[in-house]
Amino acid sequence: MNTQHFKILALILLGVTLLYSCANTNETKNVSFYHWKAKAKFTDTYKNALTLANSKKVYVHYFDLNLVGEKDSENDGIYPVYLLREVDEAYQDFDIVPVVYITNQVFRNAINIKGLVARTTKLIHQISEKQFNKKLTTIQIDCDWTQTTKNAYFEFLKLMQKEFEISTTIRLHQIKFQKQTGIPPVKIGTLMLYNIGDLKNQKENSILENSIVQKYINSESSYPLKLSLGLPLFSQTIVTNTSNKIKIIKDTERSILENDIHFKKVDEFNFSILKDTLYKGFYLSRGYNLKLEELSEKEIVTSYKTVVNSKLNINDIIFYHLDDSTLNSLGLEKIITEL
Repeated sequence: MNTQHFKILALILLGVTLLYSCANTNETKNVSFYHWKAKAKFTDTYKNALTLANSKKVYVHYFDLNLVGEKDSENDGIYPVYLLREVDEAYQDFDIVPVVYITNQVFRNAINIKGLVARTTKLIHQISEKQFNKKLTTIQIDCDWTQTTKNAYFEFLKLMQKEFEISTTIRLHQIKFQKQTGIPPVKIGTLMLYNIGDLKNQKENSILENSIVQKYINSESSYPLKLSLGLPLFSQTIVTNTSNKIKIIKDTERSILENDIHFKKVDEFNFSILKDTLYKGFYLSRGYNLKLEELSEKEIVTSYKTVVNSKLNINDIIFYHLDDSTLNSLGLEKIITEL
């Protein structure tokens, strides 16, 4: 092969490589959404978001399981709360994945795992039949388990898989410290890339900051499960009282706080209460602090890229969540385009 032929071949190979690279970069992503309200309405804003993302699937929160009563000889004190009450018929056109959130507290004490599985299974089927007129067998279990609760939780998952195909949520610390927390006995997980920081830290956005993600994920990070990636589409206001106890208020209203004499702007994210007042149904006393946690499209995309540039096997994206105010304030199209 002469020099000229070699140059031509090299250019051809380079072109093929570039085309392959572009094909991968522009690969269509499967994008879904969570719905996390007791009444599953279907607003025009939801419709537009689902259409924009070409979403075929919605992860619908069915109920929480929590330890809300005293354990005695007759019951274990575990009850379902925040049950799904109403569903718009428009959701019949989507693949629905029921989601059950279970507090870690449920698995901290000795419980009848088989009994809990039976009750959970029954309630999932009852809600599916009532709201969607069919039995749904692909579900997601959401639990931030720890080293001390993993055995009970993993046993719960194993037994539930006799009836369902299960994905389970994974937190950042469970990626970094997987030897201690263990790997759940399922085939698919969803890495929750939100609610990752310290609510009480007035300099930190606890919803999502790439600097926090980088403490847990690097280019060598790996995990033995296929993962979807849960990304946040919400904002919140953190109220801290004088005893350092906190409450979370949905959304932020920066312009209102900046123009109300009851509030004083401390910095870009924090406001102090100068006079006792009512705010969104909460009584706020002088000396309380409001921390505004808002997300930008750039922060979401940058954090996403930190994760996908690792060795984690990331497949789909699930946005949290379908909510009018958030979807109207964030540039969803820009986010999807840059992911």
